[in-house]
Amino acid sequence: MQTRQAQTNLAAFTLKLGKVMIPARAVLHDFRLGPGHEGLSPHNPDVVSFRYDGQVYFNIAEEIVEKTAIVMSA
Repeated sequence: MQTRQAQTNLAAFTLKLGKVMIPARAVLHDFRLGPGHEGLSPHNPDVVSFRYDGQVYFNIAEEIVEKTAIVMSA
């Protein structure tokens, strides 16, 4: 589990599949690659999920990982 910071605006999805934009410099908590947050498909290893502003968001790894920087690793 990691805490990351967005380096640019990020497109992400809510657990109800609503698309949102996460702003640059946002701090992403409880960042996980693969299974981990409720409601996500446990068999897809290429999904990242994280908490921002009290909500869980997700997207495919290639859309998020390279556009964020690790702030803290647990």
